[in-house]
Amino acid sequence: MDWNHPEHVFGTSLEPVVLQVLWRTTSSMTGAQIHRLAGTGSDQGVRRALERLVRFGIVRSRQAGRATLYTLNREHLAFPAVDGAFSALQPGRAFRSLVEAIVTEHFPDDPGAVSVALFGSVARGEARLDSDVDVLVVVPDSYSEPAQRVADDLRALEPRIGQWIQVYLTDPGRLREAVETRDPIVQSFQDDSEHLHGPDVRTYLRGTT
Repeated sequence: MDWNHPEHVFGTSLEPVVLQVLWRTTSSMTGAQIHRLAGTGSDQGVRRALERLVRFGIVRSRQAGRATLYTLNREHLAFPAVDGAFSALQPGRAFRSLVEAIVTEHFPDDPGAVSVALFGSVARGEARLDSDVDVLVVVPDSYSEPAQRVADDLRALEPRIGQWIQVYLTDPGRLREAVETRDPIVQSFQDDSEHLHGPDVRTYLRGTT
């Protein structure tokens, strides 16, 4: 999964990226504005992608003085497919839903006892296709058996995202001990963690520097 540009699942050219930028707005934009929002490729590459999409008819262009403005053609016969694809392409939201379902399955009476967060390159927005997905799971030590099942089921999501999932399973006491001993991984939890479920893991990290 390309977490920063999930639209690359449709191809690694710039057309899917450009289409998604235009799909997110009904405003007309210049090629330079689209390039800035795309966050990838070159200005010239984006303009060439736009020209190709205009030829297909899925993007409209018009002149406004010296500028060329582009909009997504929402009347095109292919628009329902484009709209459906990008509406469904929300990997962060989908992963969060899977996490919540796993926790609820194994902790039906107390799902709030479990804290889950992303950390590392995915949380920082720096993940590559070969990056691991790092997940922190914090569960009270009295729940060791269902906690292990949560960790196992999280690892079993690997085929769903096409990447290895590394689960750091711990309990509040051990996490606070890691804070006190200044374990280097704690700084990653503090700086990079992205909350997915339950109490924010930063509540266990107070006192880090």
